Amino acid sequence: MQHLLLQLFAFNLLALFATAATLPPGLVEKQIATNLPGVPTSMAFAPDGRLFVCLQQGQVRVIKNGFLLSTPFLSIPVDSLNERGLLGIAFDPNFATNHYVYLYHTIPGSPPHNRISRYTAAGDIAVSNSEAVILDLNSLSGDHNNGGALHFGPDGKLYVGVGDGGNSSNAQTLSNLLGKILRINADGSIPADNPFYNTATGNNRAIWALGLKNPFTFAFQPGSSRMFINDVGTAFYEEINDGIAGSNYGYPVTEGPTTNPAFRSPIYYYGHGTGPTTGCAIVGSAFYNTPVPQLPFAYLGKYFFADLCSGWIHVLDPMSHTVGAFASGISSPTNLEVGPDGALYYLASGSGGQVFRVSAMPGVLANISTRASVETGEGVAIAGFIVTGTDSKTVVLRGLGPTLTGAGVTGVLADPTLQLFDGSGHPMWFNDNWKDTQQTQIQNLGLACAGSAVNLRIISNPQSCKSCSRGIIPPSSLARMAPPA
Repeated sequence: MQHLLLQLFAFNLLALFATAATLPPGLVEKQIATNLPGVPTSMAFAPDGRLFVCLQQGQVRVIKNGFLLSTPFLSIPVDSLNERGLLGIAFDPNFATNHYVYLYHTIPGSPPHNRISRYTAAGDIAVSNSEAVILDLNSLSGDHNNGGALHFGPDGKLYVGVGDGGNSSNAQTLSNLLGKILRINADGSIPADNPFYNTATGNNRAIWALGLKNPFTFAFQPGSSRMFINDVGTAFYEEINDGIAGSNYGYPVTEGPTTNPAFRSPIYYYGHGTGPTTGCAIVGSAFYNTPVPQLPFAYLGKYFFADLCSGWIHVLDPMSHTVGAFASGISSPTNLEVGPDGALYYLASGSGGQVFRVSAMPGVLANISTRASVETGEGVAIAGFIVTGTDSKTVVLRGLGPTLTGAGVTGVLADPTLQLFDGSGHPMWFNDNWKDTQQTQIQNLGLACAGSAVNLRIISNPQSCKSCSRGIIPPSSLARMAPPA
C-alpha cells in the first residue's frame, strides 16, 4: 500500500489583517491591542508572556492576552524633554520568584540625570513605594543622546546602554559613565572582572566598553554570548558593533569604518539619508533565535534592526555581515523584540503609539474531496477543491510522498508528481520538484521540505480546480490518500 498526503493551504490576507508595513511575501502583521496613550520607547516580554511597554512620559503599560490593560503597571515622574524620559526595561532572570523589574529613566532636576531603578511587581501593577535605586548616572548637559537599553546578559549581569548626554567628550574618558556600555550586578554592585575595574575608580568601574554616542538599543543572541550594539550616529553613519568587553568604538574620534587599531570598527554601518538603505537613527535590536519560529527558517539566527526616520526594518546575517531588506513603510519604529510565540514585534511611535506582530501567513487546511483508483504500474489519486469568496487569496497545494517516512509512515510514494487542471479539465501546470519554479516563494511561506521529491504549487485567486498526483506503484499495491493528521 502506497501512501501520499495531499494538503491544501488557503490564505486570506485582506480579510484577517490590516497591514501598515510592506513585508516579504507570505508574512503578515497585526496590531496588538489598541493604540498606546503616549510615545513608546522600549518593550520587554515577561517570562509569563505579558508584554510590558515603556512610554516616554513615564508610564509602563501591560498588554495581556492581546489587550492593553487600563491600569498602568507604573507611573513615575520623569523629565521627557526631547530624548529624555522612560527609556528602558528589563526583567530579572529570577523574576518568577522575586518579581523584580528594572527601568532606565530620567530624573527631573537642575541638572537632570538618568537612573536605573528596580521595582517589585504584584501581578499587573508595581508594589507601591517599591523603588530601589540601583545606579544613578552622571548629570546631563544636553537633552539628547540618552541611550536607555537594559538587558541581562547570559552571565546574569545587567548591561546598560548609556548615551554621551549631548557632550561627545564624555565617550572617550573613564572618569564618567556617559557614552558607554555598563555591566553591573543585579543589586547595583560592580563585578570585579569588569575590564576597567582596576583602572577606573568608584562607579566608573562599571564601564564595560566605551567610545559610543547613543547606544539606544542592543541585544544578546540567545544561546550564545554574542552581543550587537546599535550606536546612533551624528553626521555620517549609523553603526552595528560587536559587543566585546574592553572595546573602544572610537566616537567622537571616528564614526563608521576605521582602520585605527585603537578602535573597534563596526561590523555594519549605513549612511544618512531617506532612502531604502539609508536613515538617521538606528533603533531596534533583536536576534531571531527561537524554538518556535513564526518566520521562515531563512531568518533563524539573523539579526533584525530598524531605522527611526526611514521607517524600515532590515536583517543582518551575523556570520557574513550581509544585510537585506525586511519591512518598510513603518511610522517611526523605536524597538524590536522576538516574542515567546516566535513572532517579531515592533513599536511604531509615529502613528499614535502602536505594537505590531509580524509572523508567517496563517494556513488553514481546507476540506478536499478525493478519489483514488487501484492500478498496477502508474497509480493516480485525484482531489478536487473549490475556493469561494471575493477577497484576494493564495492557495498552496502540497503533495508529500517520501517525507512521510519521518512521521513513521511506511510504503510511501517514492517520487510523486503533481498536476493541476481547471474546472473544465484543461491542464494548468505540471510539477515534479518543488524547487523548479517557486522555490523562493515557498521558502518564504515556511512550507519548504527537505529533498526535491515533494510537489508544491502556489496558486493566486483560484476558483474550481482538480489536482492529480501520480507515482510509480509496484504491482499488487494499493494507492490511497492518507487523511491529514
